This record gives sequence, structure tokens and C-alpha cells, in this order.
Amino acid sequence: MDALRFDELEFTLGRCAICDRDVLTYPDPDVTDLDLRRCVHCDQAVSRLRSAKGEDLPSSGYGLLETQGCGNPACGGGQCSRRQNEH
Repeated sequence: MDALRFDELEFTLGRCAICDRDVLTYPDPDVTDLDLRRCVHCDQAVSRLRSAKGEDLPSSGYGLLETQGCGNPACGGGQCSRRQNEH
């Protein structure tokens, strides 16, 4: 079975009155109503829910950051080479 690519994944966006824009949402964990979703930025309940694919997220101000480097959290700051040269 092929893995889904980011562009094919589905996300739920909604209108946040506090942030005054369309935002990514999450389901409220304290409520059984699956239609109640909250803003990932400020936790406000959102309205006008809609589904969006990963490829549609940049038009709402979101993107995918891909990890680069060796995996060390300090990578990119020259830490890897400095540690190797210390020995």
C-alpha cells in the first residue's frame, strides 16, 4: 500500500473570529460533538468549516517544513563540525 503524500492529506480549516482569518483546526477533546473544532493558534471555536488538501494550505498561510541536516537539533549552526574538531 502506498503512503499518502502531504499534498493528498486532508485538513479541516475554519474561520476564527479572534485571528480574523481561516485557520487550521482541531477537534475539541472535551466535547462529543465532532463538528466543534477549535483554532490551533488561540483555541477559539471556529465556524464555516471546510476540508482542504495539503496542497491547498499555502493559500491559507500554511506550509510544510521539511527537516534537513543530520537530525541533530543544533545542526545548521555549525555545531556538528565544532564537536568533531574538539576531539
